[in-house]
Amino acid sequence: MSEQNPLNTTEGEAQLLQDLLSAERAGAKVAGESLQQCNDPAQQKLLEQIRQGEVDSCRLVLNCLNHLNIAPNRETGAFYGKAMAIESLDERMTFVDRGQQWVIRKLREYLPGCNDDFIRTELEKMLKIHEINSQAA
Repeated sequence: MSEQNPLNTTEGEAQLLQDLLSAERAGAKVAGESLQQCNDPAQQKLLEQIRQGEVDSCRLVLNCLNHLNIAPNRETGAFYGKAMAIESLDERMTFVDRGQQWVIRKLREYLPGCNDDFIRTELEKMLKIHEINSQAA
């Protein structure tokens, strides 16, 4: 029998969901504030798409936490400060895409061992959002 992925333990799953929530909150804030600084219509459209994807992902993660009766954290991930410290919008967008890639990697690592149909469905939607937004970037 193969060793269980630490993400697929009760503690690992709870920690992953909290980490994802903080990261999505940070991503939504970064996209929203970057939108205020952006004059390029194509980049504005992409930022709005990313912002909406992060907001939708927050909701999906909250649904999962609620399903498990876990109180959501109120944190904004460190990603926010790191991203906003990048002055060039183009370079920040590259950094934002690395954040999207991190979420994709974490979800792909977690989902194969997920035995809860509700959580699997919610996080598969979230994975799809991030794959679409990463390809768009």
